[in-house]
Amino acid sequence: MTQSVFNRSMFHQNYPATISRLTLLRVLFNKQLVTMSTPKLSEESGKRQADGGVLQIDAVRRREAGGGDAATRSVGGEHGAAAEFTEEDVAIHAIHREACEAKKQMYVDPSSGYKVFTEYAHRQRGKCCGSACRHCPYGQVNVKDPEKKKTFNSLFYV
Repeated sequence: MTQSVFNRSMFHQNYPATISRLTLLRVLFNKQLVTMSTPKLSEESGKRQADGGVLQIDAVRRREAGGGDAATRSVGGEHGAAAEFTEEDVAIHAIHREACEAKKQMYVDPSSGYKVFTEYAHRQRGKCCGSACRHCPYGQVNVKDPEKKKTFNSLFYV
């Protein structure tokens, strides 16, 4: 009996060290992903990427949402597939880009009227706040609910 109690206490003594190592690995992994996946704001504002500067929209989500109305724009890249963007998407992208170039913290969403943080504001904060923000440059690593995470890319979701 003393042997089994001893083994259990050994496990509990090592448990915090194991958790701290796993946490450190997770932080390092997420930091590396964020660093690799986000362009620098200065590069993004003036230059276009090699593939035309346009990220692809997940076509399945677009179809499920009933996309494909008359006011869509098709933009192709080197990926072979064309992405369709609504006029609203293009307007939001233009307003966001202008706000970032002017180093503004927020802009007003033309469709909803809500104030939206720019990517510039998020970079000033220095980390993901966990609120599933539209322009989060950190890959929304701190968003707890996977349902809220943005799982597609478009002109304005980074």
